[in-house]
Amino acid sequence: MEVGVKCGIQSYDHDAVPKQDVDIKDNDSSSEHKLKDISDESSNCKNTHLQIIRSVCVSCAYMVLGWTKGQIGPAFLDILMISGANLEKGSVFMTSLYAGQLIGSLLSGFAFAKMNKFLLFAFTLALYSLTVAAIPWCFLYELMVAAFAFLGVCGGIIVVAVGSEVVDIWGPTPRGRSYLMVNSVAAGIASVVAPLVTAPFLQKQPNYNSACTYNISWNSTSSTPTLYSYINRTIQSRLNDMELSIGNSTLKTESDSKLYIAYTISAVLGLLTAVLFFVLFCQPGPVNEQKQNSGKLEFIGKRSILVKRLQLFNIGVFGLTQSAIDFTFAGYLAVFCINYLGWTKTLGATVTSVAFFARLTGTFSGIFLVRYFPSHQLLVISTIASTVGFIGLTISAHAYADVGIWISVGAIGFPFGLMWPSLINWININLIPFRNQISGSLSSCAYLGALLVPLLIGYMMAEVSLLWFCYLCCSMSVVLVINALLMLLYTGPSVKKQ
Repeated sequence: MEVGVKCGIQSYDHDAVPKQDVDIKDNDSSSEHKLKDISDESSNCKNTHLQIIRSVCVSCAYMVLGWTKGQIGPAFLDILMISGANLEKGSVFMTSLYAGQLIGSLLSGFAFAKMNKFLLFAFTLALYSLTVAAIPWCFLYELMVAAFAFLGVCGGIIVVAVGSEVVDIWGPTPRGRSYLMVNSVAAGIASVVAPLVTAPFLQKQPNYNSACTYNISWNSTSSTPTLYSYINRTIQSRLNDMELSIGNSTLKTESDSKLYIAYTISAVLGLLTAVLFFVLFCQPGPVNEQKQNSGKLEFIGKRSILVKRLQLFNIGVFGLTQSAIDFTFAGYLAVFCINYLGWTKTLGATVTSVAFFARLTGTFSGIFLVRYFPSHQLLVISTIASTVGFIGLTISAHAYADVGIWISVGAIGFPFGLMWPSLINWININLIPFRNQISGSLSSCAYLGALLVPLLIGYMMAEVSLLWFCYLCCSMSVVLVINALLMLLYTGPSVKKQ
């Protein structure tokens, strides 16, 4: 008989049912069983509360990553101006960021073995936040490259930690599958809000005056702090080398960039999240136990080992390609719309926010869709839908159809919100348990793609045509469709709903 359902956990114990023909000894035994059941339920309640607390903290950490990711696109032109780089040289910032994340993913295994996971979260988030705060002050090009690289190292460690922790908290249960989507929703909310918060602090749209060449200058008499204005004046001579594809015009901006305010807000959010994990680390008892995913990694299912290894390679290609599209699309969308379509910076920040909002909507819907559709079906549908969106974006760009751009961005963002959580869920249930080793390997593949593609896209946009932003994204999206179809074939049509 069911004793009760408390804290979302069911408990069954037939021995707890009293019989009518029992003596006093049996009654005493029954009382002991009841006390044991109450104790077990209380313990389960505490464990569930701990799981909820861990879930909130991990989601906050993922929100910090989503927030800073959402800032990169709208702030990219200001970062170029601060460091005195053109678009091609600025692509090195993105490359150094993802190179750092690749290194961080590889180092995460060593970090997990040497540190308590809550302390690791707290320490890495603190370093990540301080680096974010320093970026707007890196007026030397080489210093900006180093700052992005170190930011990437910290971010790579956090991503691997989050990846293994979100699976470890709830396991391969319906609640666990929904939490994968909830965690992505948290990051999506931050990604939507971040561009809107950043936009007011960007350098104002320049005035255009006809000339054969153009320079970029700042009005040092604005209300920004003296130190920041001094730095801007110091690097002003370097800004003459900038070659943004805006046309033959002289740019005279109306005020200094206030990007440091937006990035200080981001740093404060990161430090507050680090405090949450430090509090968890200081708590005594089970909350502070070092419970990492351990044990021998073994493939799931009865297929041949060769097929399983090929499928593991396939998901590595999927992770590489999906992240390459994801990171570069978010980072270069605003630049493409401003330089090719002639949009304002405010519109560029807004369209980036729309892309993240569409992604957020897709991830939120995934919280419920995972209860009715298996992950391999969601992967196939989402990859096909995103490919259609990129085709629409390319056609709209050729026709300079602003309405088509907005619709296509939404059509791309919605399915992207389903891809990564569905991939993690599919791996954990159909291929191999998603532990720290697998999380680190998948993240390494992901950041390898994000490392290589920004250089290619930056070069093609600067040297050939800005439309190569659309062409390359379309090509990589087709690769995702092929990967998802291979996962569908591997799973087989007879698999029941997860």
